[in-house]
Amino acid sequence: MSFNPFPIGTQLHVETCFGDHITGEVVTYEHSVKMLILSCPGKDSKGKKCLNQSIVNLDFCKNLKIIREAKTPDTNLNEPPARLNLLRLDQRLQQSVEQRENLLRSRNEHATPRGRQMFTMLTKHFGSSELSWQLDSILVLQQVTIAPPYRTSDITAKQNLPKLVSYVQRLVDKFNAQNGTGDADVEVAAK
Repeated sequence: MSFNPFPIGTQLHVETCFGDHITGEVVTYEHSVKMLILSCPGKDSKGKKCLNQSIVNLDFCKNLKIIREAKTPDTNLNEPPARLNLLRLDQRLQQSVEQRENLLRSRNEHATPRGRQMFTMLTKHFGSSELSWQLDSILVLQQVTIAPPYRTSDITAKQNLPKLVSYVQRLVDKFNAQNGTGDADVEVAAK
């Protein structure tokens, strides 16, 4: 068994030669490359507590201080390993797969960047499963088609659905107003 100067669970404070100060618990240490991985408490973008992983090359370490020694190996063996929350992992996997599918659904080689932007905006209102592409036209609920250049006058319906068409027209108007390309702007540009 080899000697490990930084057993898992040891709490360290490291100052790098670049002036960074890192305080955390040892996750692992690789002696051959002098790399140390520390688990450091932090906060995410929403302010919730989380753990950040920091990789430290000890060749670039100016100062290293042991704050707390790791528990002895005997006590670590008696503790059962932490259980994985398989339900939570499954949910995270599903969310990740859905995000990737939505991203792929919004991509279309025939559509203009403006069309892709409108598709993304409509996804927020209808959900990605209710939108699809028909070449470069956007199909909403398999009933309403928005053809390029994506103005209210380019909206058609397969059936007489005045409420749905009116709602889609309002969304398209709002999108065009926010992007400065309403029907009036397009008509002026055409003259």
